Amino acid sequence: MRQVFMTTGMVLLFFLFQMGLAGIHASLYLPREIQQALEKKTRTLSGKPGEAYWQNRADYSISVKLVTETGKIEGEETVVYRNNSPDSLRKLVFRLYPNLYKKGNPRQFPLPEEDLTEGMSIDFLKIGEETFAVNEEKKKVRHTPTNLVVYLVQPIPPGANCCIEFRWHFTLPRKRPVRMGQYGNSEFFVAYWYPQVAVYDDVNGWDMREYTGTTEFYNDFNNYDVRITLPGDYVVWATGKLQNAEEVLRAEVVRRYRQALVSDTVVHIITPQDYREGRPTLPGSQHTWHFVAKNVSDFSFATSNHYNWDGVSLVVDTRTGRRVLTDVAYPDSATHYEEAALFARATVEYLSFQLPGVPFPYPHITTFCNGTRRGGMETPMMTNVGVPRERYRTIGLIFHEIAHTYFPFYMGINERKYAWMDEGWASFFPREVVERLEPDHDYLKGQIRAYVASAGKEWEVPMAILSYIINSPAYRMASYNRSSVAYYLLLDYLRRERFRQALQEYIHRWHGKHPLPIDFFFTFNEIAGEDLSWFWKPWFFEMGYPDLALTRVVQQGETCEIHVRREGNLPVPIKLFIVYQDSTTLEVYRPMSLWKSGQKELVIREKVEKPLHSVCLETQYIPDVNEKNNCLIVTQKNGR
Repeated sequence: MRQVFMTTGMVLLFFLFQMGLAGIHASLYLPREIQQALEKKTRTLSGKPGEAYWQNRADYSISVKLVTETGKIEGEETVVYRNNSPDSLRKLVFRLYPNLYKKGNPRQFPLPEEDLTEGMSIDFLKIGEETFAVNEEKKKVRHTPTNLVVYLVQPIPPGANCCIEFRWHFTLPRKRPVRMGQYGNSEFFVAYWYPQVAVYDDVNGWDMREYTGTTEFYNDFNNYDVRITLPGDYVVWATGKLQNAEEVLRAEVVRRYRQALVSDTVVHIITPQDYREGRPTLPGSQHTWHFVAKNVSDFSFATSNHYNWDGVSLVVDTRTGRRVLTDVAYPDSATHYEEAALFARATVEYLSFQLPGVPFPYPHITTFCNGTRRGGMETPMMTNVGVPRERYRTIGLIFHEIAHTYFPFYMGINERKYAWMDEGWASFFPREVVERLEPDHDYLKGQIRAYVASAGKEWEVPMAILSYIINSPAYRMASYNRSSVAYYLLLDYLRRERFRQALQEYIHRWHGKHPLPIDFFFTFNEIAGEDLSWFWKPWFFEMGYPDLALTRVVQQGETCEIHVRREGNLPVPIKLFIVYQDSTTLEVYRPMSLWKSGQKELVIREKVEKPLHSVCLETQYIPDVNEKNNCLIVTQKNGR
């Protein structure tokens, strides 16, 4: 009997129903909002964007000053927002992410009192020709914990642009930075930092979800022109291309930087020697760094006045010869970071040529080491990572954050709702590189073990539960552990080339757009040439766990009958280790599709050459929550 655990008070709305559709697009649960998107032809049941698909976008021009003594951010921005939707927009919604630290606001975890502030202060707001008194006009302006809603006198019609002007300030956290903040006396990673137009999409309209600390990105694709002013001895790394290197860096540093852009070996762009001799920047009490980024979903920057800077590049597209810089900024104290530029290079090479096998889409990826034990964070072309003690963890962390380049940035994932659509991939991809660079570490075994440890517990929920509804540990289990294991099993079933083809087609269809789970499911169905609902339903929509058991093993002559029972509801492949009485072994494999018809028990018949001693199920690389029922001593018939 299948075991199903339900959290008290939780009602699951995931009753799967038959849509009556022919072929490979069979029954998966489709929420009403998605059904409406199908009716409006913005989405399709083929996994392709619909003929009426649209999305909005914006051009940001930002000037920002960081006061390093206090961590205060002061900024001005102009946004040209384009309404590509078929709707007239009667309001605009802006995200004020720093309000996570505002006193009294809801959060999914406590923050230290020292970091709590008044949040982001809007000093000036103008939309079109109308200026808004943000803190006074309650009829025109509404504050939620991390959103600002502005009601317009003149709606923005379809196809029209709207000009928005902001002036604002806030103070970066220091005691507990969440994805951004001040990490030491002079190390800053600045993300989630400017008033940002929220996403207005074809499924839900305005994204009004609050930022409470756990769920992360959902952004449109925009252009950024950003000028960052700091004290003159600080170096800045940021999303986009540096436009004025010669105006802020010493000539020798610029030369090394240019060399790294075309070098297959690591170039030490800024070294401890540079600081001993003065500083790597040009003279001046302050400098303004200018960066431009096109068609990206966000912008971040990092800065320090004592960090080393290494860089190396590689060709990511053999057809065009396009190169990508993989660079790293780190303090002297960061262990393993003397190799980090090469770890990043190996990551980008794997992603470009192996899985997913799509050329890395941006001109650089900068790994900024925050110098603490705190984990990692990704933004387009930038990562904010800590200092793990072990080398293999450093490799995996750098890979994980860089892998987010594809999901949720290149692919525009709504991570607030479907975190498994990006965190699962970022947890899945590192295996081969980590195991190649650290042969003694078994990455996949660790992933399977982490999942099995909590699979089927009362608090575990399926991935179909929207991410912003759940909290850790359920959030991490669904977003990272269960999803990455599901992707491994899908790779195992489809085999590498077909899996790669499906993944590439999914990326081809949806890069620069906002895919939904159905777009992922139905694209893979199409490339696989079959309805994979027998896999999608239990792994992504149902509560449960994987558990196979051996119930009976009988040898009769040269035939062996092995009875395998599915105790759990999640399908997995069968791998058997058959041990002969002389201690030699035979491995037997059956794909997980044998369970697709819903049967609870299978009989595997295998030809054998010698008397058998025992049979065991593989559990190191195939998840199984109960290993006590995985081995049996063989019963011999006819006296054998």
